[in-house]
Amino acid sequence: MSAPAETAGGEAAPAASEPRGLAGKWWFWAPWPLLVALDLWSKAQVFAFLAERSPGVPEEARQPYVVFDGAVRFELVTWGNTGTIWGLFQNGTAVLMVLRCVALVGLLWFVRTTSRAARVQLFVLSLVFAGAVGNLYDNFVRADRSVRDFLHFTGSWPWQWDFPAFNVADSCITVGAIGLFLLLWSEDRAPKEQTVS
Repeated sequence: MSAPAETAGGEAAPAASEPRGLAGKWWFWAPWPLLVALDLWSKAQVFAFLAERSPGVPEEARQPYVVFDGAVRFELVTWGNTGTIWGLFQNGTAVLMVLRCVALVGLLWFVRTTSRAARVQLFVLSLVFAGAVGNLYDNFVRADRSVRDFLHFTGSWPWQWDFPAFNVADSCITVGAIGLFLLLWSEDRAPKEQTVS
């Protein structure tokens, strides 16, 4: 009577019996719409705030608003990024848009194959998905296809540095990607269970 469970590729085992799909994976589905809303709201608020402070001035020429200054300086800016992280590939916006759409499909496939019990993994996938959707929105809606970046940090300690401007979506992608890397790395380093013959 135990043969069918073994010949079915371990389907009788609790972890393998879970059907693959996107349903019921709330640790993925719940966070990303809220994070996309936060990303789009924060971009709109900061860009509108700085537009009011510099009426008639083009977006890229608006004066930054300094939130705090010192060894670390934080200012709000209205910069459009037609490239990707660190401002790379400025002339490849159309290609980047296609790659981002493909990445969304890949993320959904990854979610589909992830167990519902893997809540942390589903959450970090949700972070990456939210960031991709937030930035793609800008790509498709803005006339120049640029992504709105508004958080800008510079500093003078321990040396002079200037971190590229970013947004909430970029933060989601970065935290999610690091989290996913750590999860997969720890899973790869975990001792494998020995199968009993």
